Amino acid sequence: MNKHLSQPLFRHPDLVVAPCKFGHGVFATEHIPSDTTLEECYHLRISKEDCSGIIDDYVYSVAADDDDSQESSECYSLPLGCGSIFNHSDEHNTEYWHDAERDLIVFHTIKDVSAGEQLFINYGKDWWETRECSPENDK
Repeated sequence: MNKHLSQPLFRHPDLVVAPCKFGHGVFATEHIPSDTTLEECYHLRISKEDCSGIIDDYVYSVAADDDDSQESSECYSLPLGCGSIFNHSDEHNTEYWHDAERDLIVFHTIKDVSAGEQLFINYGKDWWETRECSPENDK
């Protein structure tokens, strides 16, 4: 058995998904300090060729692993859990990284977050340009 399979994924106890002006968002129910892990998410790898339509709005760029069963072409990651529910802000308070050893997407705060505050990531300039639109920067 793979040693990583026995480790449960972490989800911060003070997170909740709730309705917001963007549909749904991830919110803090209590104060969460900067540099706090929020969630570890499994993710589905999707090749660039298979990524179209609405699914394209929910995928993240990740590097293809050399030992991955897919070709070494560009691929995207569809995070599960709260990972696909984080909304955008230029003044984001959350970032993510790919834990290659465990093959997880990990979200963490980069600023203190107050109770009731929504957690945002920055989708990046390319995300908006490929859709020929611009973000609503007001929270």
